Amino acid sequence: MNIFTGILNVFKVIAGQIELVMGIVVLIGLILQKKKAVDVVMGVVKAIVGVMILKQGSTLLQSAYRPVMDMIKTAFNITGVVTENYAGMAAINQAIPTLISVVPIVMLFGFLLNILLARFGPLKVVFLTAHTMLAFATLTVWLVNWFFKVEGVPLIVASSLFCGIFWTVMPAWVYNYSKPFVGESFTLGHISGTAAVISSGIGRALGKYDNNNPKFYEETEEEAEQVSRAGSFSKIFNDSTVATFLLMTIVLGLGAFLSGKDLIQQAAGSTNWIVYALELGGSFTVGIVVLLTGVRIMIAELVPAFKGISEKVVPGAVPALDMPVFFPLAPISSVLGFLGAFIGEFLGFAVLLIIGSPILMIPGIIATFFDGGIAGVFGFKYGGKKSAIISGIVVGLVQILGGVIFTKLSGLATLGATYGNTDFGSTMAILAAIMNVLKNIWLFVALLIVIYGIACVLLKKNFETKEYNKVEQVKA
Repeated sequence: MNIFTGILNVFKVIAGQIELVMGIVVLIGLILQKKKAVDVVMGVVKAIVGVMILKQGSTLLQSAYRPVMDMIKTAFNITGVVTENYAGMAAINQAIPTLISVVPIVMLFGFLLNILLARFGPLKVVFLTAHTMLAFATLTVWLVNWFFKVEGVPLIVASSLFCGIFWTVMPAWVYNYSKPFVGESFTLGHISGTAAVISSGIGRALGKYDNNNPKFYEETEEEAEQVSRAGSFSKIFNDSTVATFLLMTIVLGLGAFLSGKDLIQQAAGSTNWIVYALELGGSFTVGIVVLLTGVRIMIAELVPAFKGISEKVVPGAVPALDMPVFFPLAPISSVLGFLGAFIGEFLGFAVLLIIGSPILMIPGIIATFFDGGIAGVFGFKYGGKKSAIISGIVVGLVQILGGVIFTKLSGLATLGATYGNTDFGSTMAILAAIMNVLKNIWLFVALLIVIYGIACVLLKKNFETKEYNKVEQVKA
């Protein structure tokens, strides 16, 4: 009995530390690939250190934006919320430290379910964007616990199923629109799939797309050279550190200044209140950089393990990859889409101010840039440059106006940070509303299975033909 109790206590200690659980996940993946002992040791150590760095970044990030959110709440009785995935993930890590250790388990089981569904089901896609998987797994643990008040096995089962089905259905849905102009090489593996779907619809409508005679727009080399010569300012937006610093210095500094000198000085302590307000953006950026450094170190060990497993189990499946793989297909339009999303987000911000929303979504730069870029590429391919800009604006509006609904329903408003990608202002907002009504975790599990079944019926045709008809390319 003492031995059993001792083993149980050891398990509880390990399960309570996310870095140890992540190390075990990487250990299993590397052993399954029959890696050398030295490679296994190095991989496990890097994964553990990466998570520890991530946790430090989470703390730094929280300390940067929380004081401003508190100032806004005190001064205007408005809940300010930062729309940045890693800020949302950091807030969750701080809010439910006793539950967050199950995230690596959920991530692993969700990935294995994705592989099994790709191996034995009709939707042959494998989700390989590991940093997105980590962020989404963290969110699902929060959502399932928030709505259904469960822990332990029910939490792991429901969250893993949520992840596995989402990572299968959303890339398959985007594949319906990317396959015609990308082919079978890859599809989108991110929590911004609806940005691609919405933009494809806008492009088809504005470009008068004909299913019987499909034509896709192509950018000319001359245009790319002109943008390269004249658009040096756009380099700022290609560097997430610089862009984040500039935007968050303006946004957080403005929020602090509007709250008044007294509140700033109270938060600043002995530091000059003006200097403190101007340094907020820098502190936020430091938190993001540290957090992302930890994510990259950890993901560098996870991706080979996950990819190796998937290639052995599901050879020939379509890999679902990160957003930047689409940008070279229409680099000018990706910038136009970003500019459109930037405009759309601030229009949404203005709408919330005008209607007196108790929750104020504060636009972040990372989701705006990448989702806007995806909107630009898909909108342009189907409808030209005008569609790229309009698609970006619509995506920006969805991120803010749909995002505020998701943030309120999901309880993330109480944390002062939320997830910023387009899926959260659309599909996830709908799911959050349904979860709020269901109240029963097993009804939600049944719903997820139904969603997968419907997706199989509607999307399986895209995976039944291995060759796609040649289509005409139109110069923009």
